[in-house]
Amino acid sequence: MPQMAPSLWLLIYFFMCFMILLFMNKLFFIKKTVHKLEENKKLKVSKNFTWQ
Repeated sequence: MPQMAPSLWLLIYFFMCFMILLFMNKLFFIKKTVHKLEENKKLKVSKNFTWQ
């Protein structure tokens, strides 16, 4: 490994994490939307349950 400044390593690390997060969001976007819809349904059911 070549000797580099710690700030440069931090920049590379954050850049890699950011790219991974972007790819994960693109890959699992549909799954996340389905999960959010399911959570909304559960929240609505719980709200109806509290209103009764």
